[in-house]
Amino acid sequence: NAGGNPPPVTIHTWLERFNKQKPQSFGKATAPVDVENWISHMEKIFDVMGCEDA
Repeated sequence: NAGGNPPPVTIHTWLERFNKQKPQSFGKATAPVDVENWISHMEKIFDVMGCEDA
């Protein structure tokens, strides 16, 4: 590519990278802290992947 930018990442590639981070599934929470911990876990994965807040 002439601009020197890497090609855009496809959703397939992004999902492969995401799944390699071993995200925890969320089924139910017995306490609010369970939800907070899951959200924190997911936010760390998004940070590692370079996702920005919208």
